[in-house]
Amino acid sequence: MQRPQNTVLVLVGILFTIILAGIDMTIVSTVVPVALPELGGTHLYAWTFAAYMLATAVSMPVWGPGSDRWGRKRTFLLGVVVFVLGSVACAAAPTMPLFIAARALQGIGAGAVLSLPFIVLGVVFPPEKRGKALGIVSSAWAISSVAGPLLGTAIVTTTSWRWAFLLNLPVGLLALLLVHLGLRESVGQRAGKFDLAGSLLAGAGGSLVIWGFTLLQEGAATLGGSAIALGVAILALFVWHEGRAERPILPLGFFRHRGYASAMGASFLTFFAGFGLGSYLPVMAHERFGTEIAVGTIVGAFTIGWSILAFSTGRIVHRVGERVLGVSGVLVHALGLVAVALALPRGLLPTTLAVTLAGAGMGLLAPALTVVVQNSVDVSRMGSATTSQQFVRQIGGAIGVTVFVLVATVASFRAGLATMGVACALAFAFVLFLPASSLTAHRAAPAAEG
Repeated sequence: MQRPQNTVLVLVGILFTIILAGIDMTIVSTVVPVALPELGGTHLYAWTFAAYMLATAVSMPVWGPGSDRWGRKRTFLLGVVVFVLGSVACAAAPTMPLFIAARALQGIGAGAVLSLPFIVLGVVFPPEKRGKALGIVSSAWAISSVAGPLLGTAIVTTTSWRWAFLLNLPVGLLALLLVHLGLRESVGQRAGKFDLAGSLLAGAGGSLVIWGFTLLQEGAATLGGSAIALGVAILALFVWHEGRAERPILPLGFFRHRGYASAMGASFLTFFAGFGLGSYLPVMAHERFGTEIAVGTIVGAFTIGWSILAFSTGRIVHRVGERVLGVSGVLVHALGLVAVALALPRGLLPTTLAVTLAGAGMGLLAPALTVVVQNSVDVSRMGSATTSQQFVRQIGGAIGVTVFVLVATVASFRAGLATMGVACALAFAFVLFLPASSLTAHRAAPAAEG
């Protein structure tokens, strides 16, 4: 007999998982440069990040849809275990090649850690309560992302860099315990063979696109362009395959639901803009104001704006409606981009207020988009639907980071802001087609699964 489900334990366990992932994604940029003299292989530095990102992109389409088939609880627990083992391997690595291999193992676990918490929440909480839970998680994600560099700096200045990875062990074990105690096992669509070919095509295509844009940023135009073209071709093959697979990981019938299709397009474009700006804020702040305090203030303001509004939005999303929040979020973020361009020459305080506004726009819309995606499908396909959005968000964010850096380096920071503004304009066209209330739309016409 299964123990009763405890949603509080599950939510707290998920929060620790999000903290685990958010801190790890940002702490590495502070830690790895310090580790280079000990590990050697300086020429392989870029692969410490690339191995993680590529492994994440390849594994994410397996973890999410797989959780519908294998069970959300056991898949979640396995994913966290893989991530923690990869973290311990990073801490123990004696050489750069072994460190890169450990980062790849960590990335495989990250594919689960970045997607499965949202799936678990979508299964545990009914449609009318998902917004509140997702808002809390979005806030934790934003806060932990800022805490990463600060924690990394504290670690490398007081003790060995290896502790940055060893800290994942107690946090991961606590998350495992809480979710194990609180979550009741559930499964979704299990009939037919698992769509392994579709998972591999999605992962390979997404990885090549991310890698290609990374190469462009490093100046390898020919190789980068070739990787992007090949990645796009593989993703097109993925779409073709999904239309013919017996049990696709991404049923194309989902896109017949207007809310799902609109939320997916808006997710790609808004995270393109939001992560593009957020990634370059430290560089801009350092160039303009020249102090670590200024850098921390500006980056922190962006994250605080995002986290506070995400928390608040999640609590009211079903009273206000996703379309209102989506439209408001895009407009506020776009206004924030304009405000940053105008405030930058006027000093630290105006710039801080401007980036807070830009972050608030992302906080307004992010939980609403996830709620629309989850409320557009039956709970039996929650893994496929939620992972598809996380996958699209990751690719959009990765491309946005590279594009902003490229444009800002070749042209100017304001040109980068203008590029993100174009993405916001395109996103606006998508959020206009979000349902006024996904609860009403879901009851009327849930997404097809074919």
